Amino acid sequence: MTHRVRKSVWGLPDGDETLMWYERAVEALWQLPVDNPRAWFFMGAVHGVPPSFPNIPARAQFWDQCQHQSWFFLPWHRGYITAFEAVVAEEVASLGGPEDWALPYWNYSQDLADNPDARRLPSPFRDQLKPDGTRNYLFSRRRLVTNGDFGLTDQIVSLAAMGFSDFTNSTPGVPSGFGGPVTGFNPGGGDSGALEQLPHNVIHVEIGGFMRDPRTAAFDPVFWLHHCNIDRLWETWRQDPLHADPASPLWLTGQPFDMHDGQGQPFSYTAQDMLDTTQILHGYLYDTIPSPVSPGDTTPDDTEALAMSSSGDPEIAGASEAPVRLGPTVTRTRVPMNTDVALAGPDEAPGSSRRVYLELQGIRGTGVAGNYAVLIDLPGDDMVPVRAGVLSTFGHARASRADAPHGGSGLNQIFDITAHAFSLGLTRGDTGALEVLIEPMGAADQAWGVPPGLEGVVAETDEPADVTIGRINVIFE
Repeated sequence: MTHRVRKSVWGLPDGDETLMWYERAVEALWQLPVDNPRAWFFMGAVHGVPPSFPNIPARAQFWDQCQHQSWFFLPWHRGYITAFEAVVAEEVASLGGPEDWALPYWNYSQDLADNPDARRLPSPFRDQLKPDGTRNYLFSRRRLVTNGDFGLTDQIVSLAAMGFSDFTNSTPGVPSGFGGPVTGFNPGGGDSGALEQLPHNVIHVEIGGFMRDPRTAAFDPVFWLHHCNIDRLWETWRQDPLHADPASPLWLTGQPFDMHDGQGQPFSYTAQDMLDTTQILHGYLYDTIPSPVSPGDTTPDDTEALAMSSSGDPEIAGASEAPVRLGPTVTRTRVPMNTDVALAGPDEAPGSSRRVYLELQGIRGTGVAGNYAVLIDLPGDDMVPVRAGVLSTFGHARASRADAPHGGSGLNQIFDITAHAFSLGLTRGDTGALEVLIEPMGAADQAWGVPPGLEGVVAETDEPADVTIGRINVIFE
């Protein structure tokens, strides 16, 4: 059997028609009524929709199903992307295109020495009109920039998540593993797995527009290339003999998910069904699966994403005294430290089993916000604050709803700040406080180009952003 081969969008040769057929299929799927399982809007709504979207009989079973902050994040999206690919491939074939059309992936983490354009979108996503002067259905004016250059930095496209050895970890206060914490059916709220947090969430927010909100993200054609790449990274992680997917029946077969295939017929799948890509619907492979990334391949700035061995139960060594509301400029918060808690002696160097985490707990709010740089420092010193990581607000409004799975408690985000904590003397028990600085990154979102049928969606997701962090903790492990 010949399987579809997913290729890098920047590796497509001159004259390749993959994106041309993608655009033609998207245009055709736009024309289908929203209650058709193959329709562009139906498939986008499977990921998420705000309450104002049309109510149809299939809504409860098939819409608003995306799994985030969960160990089901990767297998659910693999089934979703493959189902979408099947629908587009069927449409491409019906339009006279190739029978083996496959979704390309956007490898924004590719070395710029190999491809200086890796972090930009190809021209078919940047041009508002096609060469014949008609509308280009791959273009979205709601993205933060329309020239395809989002200014993605090394930190934003970091592959430090690939250094995690454990797929899941549900210990409160520490990173939740490569793939996310143990949950049931969970459309958002709580901790993200390492790959979901970075680069997945951060890229969503950097692109902007529909991509900034889970309720509308899949309405942007670039969503599918982004998630195709995330799926490829999971497959890369799985090739390392030291890595393993969960063996628990709760993960493998405990949660079925509902989807439609290329003909619009319903089918169900579990995580176990997603482990062999050649056996999922039409079957697919990637053109290249790079060697797994080891912790030694990451840069010092990526240490927040590396899962190291545990030395004991986590202990809160410091906590902010009040909720922190983020503003349009840098927000400074003093986190008093418990001087009775020490992780190392005055002259002790950091050990591999000793970890220090910065936990942002209860990230809640409304609207569609951006990414934030998180830095740490000691109050009143003359040193330059050091970077802890990137706070992504992807899904924070959804996770703040009272009817959300976690009761509206919001998102959590955890950074490994071990190296910085030792250099700042934070672990010796003689530091009175830590200062946390949170600063907005990038440009504000824009509200342009509302597609027919999405007026209500845009009205809800364009409300002014409000972001509050319930508590900031320093955790010793």
